[in-house]
Amino acid sequence: MKYLLTLSLAIALFFNAQAQQNLKTLDSVLTFLSSEQMFHGQVLIAENGKTIFSKAYGRQRHGEAYLTTTPIHIQSVAKGITAISILQLNAEGKLSLLDPIALYHPSIPYKGVNLRHILNHTSGMPRFFELIFKEWPHDRFLTVNDMVHLVAQYRPDPQGAPGAHENYNQTAYLLLPGVVEKVAGQEFSHYVKQHILEPSGMENTHFVTDVPGYKERIGAAHLDNLFAFMLGEGNMVSTAEDLFKFDRALAQEKILEAAIQELAYTPVILASGEKGRYGFGGSLVGDKPGNRVFQYLGQGVESHVIFSRYIDTDDVLIVVHDRSVEYAVPVYKAIRNIWKKRPFELPQPRVEHRLSTNLINKYVGDYGDNGFMHITTEGGKLFIQPDGNPGKMEIVPSSDTTFYFRDQAVDWQIYLNEQGEVIGFGPLGQKEFMMKRFRQQN
Repeated sequence: MKYLLTLSLAIALFFNAQAQQNLKTLDSVLTFLSSEQMFHGQVLIAENGKTIFSKAYGRQRHGEAYLTTTPIHIQSVAKGITAISILQLNAEGKLSLLDPIALYHPSIPYKGVNLRHILNHTSGMPRFFELIFKEWPHDRFLTVNDMVHLVAQYRPDPQGAPGAHENYNQTAYLLLPGVVEKVAGQEFSHYVKQHILEPSGMENTHFVTDVPGYKERIGAAHLDNLFAFMLGEGNMVSTAEDLFKFDRALAQEKILEAAIQELAYTPVILASGEKGRYGFGGSLVGDKPGNRVFQYLGQGVESHVIFSRYIDTDDVLIVVHDRSVEYAVPVYKAIRNIWKKRPFELPQPRVEHRLSTNLINKYVGDYGDNGFMHITTEGGKLFIQPDGNPGKMEIVPSSDTTFYFRDQAVDWQIYLNEQGEVIGFGPLGQKEFMMKRFRQQN
């Protein structure tokens, strides 16, 4: 018996030493990536509900070192918090997930769309960006009521029938805070603070709109900040450690009972009978029984967040990446693989491809609804600039037809037809989301 106990202790010490070595490797890699300007931000790893690694790296834009308590924009990860607020009210019997959105926003002209459809991106409603950029004054900040009235007035065509297909739609999530406000009888930001942030102990998390002097700091309205005061799918800052507190509050059923949470983690069955990938506020990126992984993803120009909850094993990986976000995905993969004791690759500097003059001239033109997005050239480079935007951004070629923006993780593509003619510009490999080449009718 003494021998077996000694052997068990030796095995446990061996695996613990291996785990510690992996974390030392991870720390060394992140320190190197920070020195190479490929990672600035925070990383947290938890196993069995307990933190085993939590550190911050790099420096903020104004030079101060990042701390584990430094709030960073979490982008669309805020959708996960919005979804929990809706589920809380559902659990209290104050609303139903089958309630039509028109019950709360009567002017919305899309029949059959309910709250569940919006939560799992199957509403079939159009994304309202092009309508807003085209019809809304670029010198006025937008509100939810403004957006609803605009949609009711112009009635843009739906993408499909409710429940038929998945189509990621962040503008639909902007409708949900109004639902919370009408049902709960308080401002959305106050509700979230009282019912989610405070019970979870998230002291470094808040909506940016609640910060004193916010309006003065962002200045006048223009195309890039029209949505600056809208909540539900962004405009929130947090930290990796606070997001872990959110995870703990869910796991310990402090803010929502487990049976109701399962609704958020269950992808929809589409009209075709296929299983979708979206839950509420995130997506199920691993669906093996006993090893499910639910992931919240936030992608933006200045920050990128991946928050992975291994909901059956109580493990968590959170990477909050600020600045240099073009490296966010390969950095996340390297972190995950080191943690999981798998082979890993370090991110490589982005490639800059040289386009011929003929290709540059071929791509110059107007794109999107009514030609609101313009690709121009200057000094042998390509730039993109929407109507009403005070500045333009360089689009950097990585091949003859693929591009990226500096400080963005998303790759873009010029789409061609079979005859080699330009038909649109949009996210790489997602032709359905491209902005079509606009050609003036004679």
